[in-house]
Amino acid sequence: MIETVQLKIITQEIINDKVIKWYLDKEVTKFSDNQHRKFNLNDQKKYVTNCYLSDSKFLYGIFFEKNYIGNLLLSNISEIHKTAEISYLIGDKDFWGKGIMTMAIEKIITISKNDFKINKLYAGVASANYGSIKALEKNNFVKEGVRFQHLYYNSKFYDQIDYGLLLNN
Repeated sequence: MIETVQLKIITQEIINDKVIKWYLDKEVTKFSDNQHRKFNLNDQKKYVTNCYLSDSKFLYGIFFEKNYIGNLLLSNISEIHKTAEISYLIGDKDFWGKGIMTMAIEKIITISKNDFKINKLYAGVASANYGSIKALEKNNFVKEGVRFQHLYYNSKFYDQIDYGLLLNN
């Protein structure tokens, strides 16, 4: 099944109204800063282009059996410290709960290690985002700490759990 999950750098040509609907869906953005942003087609295309032109962040589309279903961002890449942050979402809810994000994270681990020579990946997750926690832990990310009441989503505070993965051990 992992062969059916692919990560590809995306360009603005792939962005359409379906993608904008992901970010307008309260369930999709339940544990995301995106719930506090406004989304429209032009701004999203600009964002994708800025990522494409950046040297410190890379926006990958998550594809499952050729369907574009979400995004995975590799950002805050530090050439000095050899670290990078990952954040992600599956926007198409038809693909939730199938282990696809676990496989996408596995692929970004390989890309980070081989293409970017990253030593450590990290991610921050809302304490109630059980799917994301599961996907990270299945990929051997280790809980490094908790930032209490650090995130504010849907009129409620959540702890942020910080995860890390050393790639060169």
